[in-house]
Amino acid sequence: MSKKIYIIDGYNFLYRVFYAIPPFSLKDGTPVNAVFGMAKILLGLHREDRPDYLIFTLDSRSRARLELFPEYKGTRDRMPDNLRIQESIIMEMLRIMGIKHLKVDGYEADDIIGTLVTDLGKTTENNIFILSWDKDLYQFIDRNVAIYDTMKHKIYHEAEAREKFSVDPKHIVDYLAICGDTSDNIPGIPWFGPKKAESLINEYGSLEDIYENIEHITGKTREVLESNREIAFVSKKLATIDTTVPLENFSLEDHLFADRDFLTKEVIDFFTQYDFRSLLPKEHVETKNFSTLKLKQIPILGDIETRHGASLSEITSLLKKSKKVSLATYGERFTLTGGSLYFGDDTIYTFETDTVDMHELLKEIISGRYEILGYDLKKDLERIEAYLEASGKDTTGRFSTGQMGLF
Repeated sequence: MSKKIYIIDGYNFLYRVFYAIPPFSLKDGTPVNAVFGMAKILLGLHREDRPDYLIFTLDSRSRARLELFPEYKGTRDRMPDNLRIQESIIMEMLRIMGIKHLKVDGYEADDIIGTLVTDLGKTTENNIFILSWDKDLYQFIDRNVAIYDTMKHKIYHEAEAREKFSVDPKHIVDYLAICGDTSDNIPGIPWFGPKKAESLINEYGSLEDIYENIEHITGKTREVLESNREIAFVSKKLATIDTTVPLENFSLEDHLFADRDFLTKEVIDFFTQYDFRSLLPKEHVETKNFSTLKLKQIPILGDIETRHGASLSEITSLLKKSKKVSLATYGERFTLTGGSLYFGDDTIYTFETDTVDMHELLKEIISGRYEILGYDLKKDLERIEAYLEASGKDTTGRFSTGQMGLF
């Protein structure tokens, strides 16, 4: 019976998600964009792709590669602090979701993946998908092994891989040996890029075949090949993935994915704790309004302050004292109907443009002297500027994007 197996290149995935999703944080300042992105992808895989098994692999430093070439991966920056903070949260989330990870000291995730693919790929009924953007892993593409780019929703079989690199998947290591790989600091042959790698491989085959036929190569190409033989073969060793990682006690059944309950109470509690409302089933989403947030709602009624509302002068004073305001508006794209202002206390101040003249106050708000927070400030500012322009009010000192914030 056919089995669908997903193998995730863990840290490769975390970095991609971290940079793909705009930064956002909890109220206490904890960044969670990568946590949210990973949660959303895993939930989507369970709901839509439904692989029978999902294996999450993690990196360790490769002792063998560092002994061979101490500068291996030496150009990589340290993990950004905002991602490092999220790393432990993501690991806890995986535990809560029942997703076990594989990590072996001294071996990279690529080596673990290569070992798994080599073993599991022997069973033709296993359809294996590697979830990674690492070029090294294309060397494993075979009749029942593919690379799956979840961001582009594209699957790379042999034909797609050849279209991408212009060489067969079996020659990816030779390709990287010749043109190098800056992401892993694999040096390659100096002055030889992808086009040179493609032409040499497609004419002669592997790196070994190229050097065996070097007498047929002339000019500068032969000269460069001869003077860089050693670094070429070092580069090939660096790009060649180890398929003999000792995976003691590994059992595919420990990584069952599709045929089990994913949105358990513990997972729902986790999503609720981190305010991932869009990932929750509808029946678990608490509708929030001003009353549930324990905020008073007071309308802005104009120049005269009454017990039923706030005056424009009072709001202007609050603005100048606070130096920042949370803003939300509603209406059509270029029509302002109403909105709300919040200055950090226990009160939301609301307004409707057909009952109060907001021109001077809104002009002051967007003057550039205050920090403005909001959810969709671009649309808010479009409405406000259209409102001011329609009245003929001067909009000099238009809102500066440097003042923009999100909550």
